[in-house]
Amino acid sequence: MKYLYIVLLSLFFNQLVMSQFSDSFLIKEKFYFEVGQIEEFIERFNFEDKTKLLNYLDINQPDLEINRLDFLYTLFDTYDTTFNKPLAEAFIKNVNDSVNPKYLNFYDNHWYAEVNCIFELNGDSNEGKLILKNQFKADSSSKWVITGVSSDLLKFPNSKDSLKILSPVSHGTDFIALYDILQDGENIQNYITRDYTFDTLTYFISLVHFNKIRIEQIYKVKYHFLQIPKWIFTVEYYNRKGLSSGWLISDLYRTNLEEKENYEIDVLKIY
Repeated sequence: MKYLYIVLLSLFFNQLVMSQFSDSFLIKEKFYFEVGQIEEFIERFNFEDKTKLLNYLDINQPDLEINRLDFLYTLFDTYDTTFNKPLAEAFIKNVNDSVNPKYLNFYDNHWYAEVNCIFELNGDSNEGKLILKNQFKADSSSKWVITGVSSDLLKFPNSKDSLKILSPVSHGTDFIALYDILQDGENIQNYITRDYTFDTLTYFISLVHFNKIRIEQIYKVKYHFLQIPKWIFTVEYYNRKGLSSGWLISDLYRTNLEEKENYEIDVLKIY
């Protein structure tokens, strides 16, 4: 297939890296081949003319025939031993369909940034993640906003005394016991309906508002793309010496609409 031209070219550079090229030359090559920013990933996915790699190859390899298949294949982490080549080829074929090609848009819905971090709350530290999306504004600008959060620190604590309840005859006193309940925070679960669904994002917002929680460290960023019909894929950053580096597709899944909705709830914690 034609997209193997770039793969072979990459292998060619990697095999000769230690013997025939200077360090400065290799640094230059890595700069052009590496997918340095998520915007560049989207540009290369869409096979846009302005990508730095395409411009570089046009100048330095003018006889090399390159098409979108070439670029799509180079966006996969093929170094991973679990890389599923047939699945990747099916995805590429679907995305590059001659009748209905698929493209990514930075301002579309249904793609998310997962920010993995260490939270600190009341002296305790634990891992967690924030889910952000790019929200389009009426003035044609956009901003990143938090749309989901998860951490073991954000689980509502169990009540300490199960015997403390709002009596079934409380109506007889016009629910005067509510005065005391609002002072009994450690047993609040006893007074809440069993149908209540704990909203971690609302809880997180209240903790931030009262300066109760902070981020100690951000250690990884990952992107989830749900924009392509019938597919979900994730993109992670790979810092390598080779030419296949930067923001690359790490996981790929065939899905239907219901599975995508469940993915947003179960994996991204968006409710």
